Amino acid sequence: MQVMTTQYLQVPKALPQRKSRSRSRTRPREAIATTPDTLASPPFQLRPQTPPRPSLPTESCSKPFANVSTNGITMSKSQKDSLVVEYMEDVRQTPQESISRLDVPAAVDYNNLAEDVYTMEQCKTPPPVIPLRQKLVGAWKLESYIAYPTANSTIQRPTFPMTKNVTGFIMYTPDGYVSAQMLIPGQQSFKRGEGEEPQWAEAGKRCFAYCGPYYISDEGLGREETLRHTFQVCNLPGWIGDIQIRTHRFEEDGQVLVLGSEQPSEIKGDKRVPVLKWRRARDNSNSVPPPPTPQIKISGPGEP
Repeated sequence: MQVMTTQYLQVPKALPQRKSRSRSRTRPREAIATTPDTLASPPFQLRPQTPPRPSLPTESCSKPFANVSTNGITMSKSQKDSLVVEYMEDVRQTPQESISRLDVPAAVDYNNLAEDVYTMEQCKTPPPVIPLRQKLVGAWKLESYIAYPTANSTIQRPTFPMTKNVTGFIMYTPDGYVSAQMLIPGQQSFKRGEGEEPQWAEAGKRCFAYCGPYYISDEGLGREETLRHTFQVCNLPGWIGDIQIRTHRFEEDGQVLVLGSEQPSEIKGDKRVPVLKWRRARDNSNSVPPPPTPQIKISGPGEP
C-alpha cells in the first residue's frame, strides 16, 4: 500500500495584493480606507432658504402652493408626490377649460374657408391716355391773362397786360390749325368809314390776334408732347413767321387749358412769364342763332 503524500495536494495560499505603484514617487501616498463600514457620511447641510415667489396671476398655477409652506417643515416623499400629482392634474385641465371658453362658430363653410379675407374691391382699369391733339380740338374762351414777375423784373407782383376784363377765344381745328383773338373791351364804338386815326390806333392797341398751323412733337423723356404755335398771320408785324413753344396743362378734368411760354416774354418793357387760362366753350353745333339785338334810339329834346 502506497503511502500518500501531500506533495501534490498543497492548497495554494492567498497571495498578498500587489500594491499599485504611482508614477510620481515624490507625491506622498494617501491613506485608503480598507473597510467600507468605516466611511462616514458628511453632515447634511440645508440650502439657504429661497425667498417666497410672488403669487402668479393664473389661478391654476398658484393653487398647489396656496396653502403649503416649507419653512422649517420636512416633507416626506409621498407628500411631495401628492403635490406633484395635484399640480399636473390642474395643468392638464387648464387648457381644456380655456378651449371650452372659446367662441367656436356653430357651422363652418368648408367650401369657402377664406370667407371675406380675399374679398377686395376690384381695381378699376385706368382710362386710356387721350392724345394731346384730341384734348385740344375745340373752342376755348379766355378767363384770365396774368404776367408773373421774374427775379429781374422791375415790379415784383403779377400784372394784367390787357386788364382784368380781357376776353377772347382760341380755337384748335382737327386738321392742325390754331387761331387766337384777345380784346380789351370798353372802347367807344365807331363805324368803319367814320373812324379817325386816333380811334383806329386805340382799336389796334386793344386787340391781339394771330393764326397758323400748330404742331405736336415727341422730343424725348419729359417732352413727349411739345406744342408749337406758328404765326402766319398776326396784327404784330414783328411776330409774323415766328414759331413759339407753348407750355400746357389741363385742370378741372380737362375743362380748363392753361397755356404759357417756356422763356419769359417782354411785356411793356419788362421780362415776365405770361400765363393764359382758357375754359372750354359749350358745344354750339346744334344751337340756333339768337334774335337780333333791338336798336334803341335815344333822342334829345326837340328831336324826332
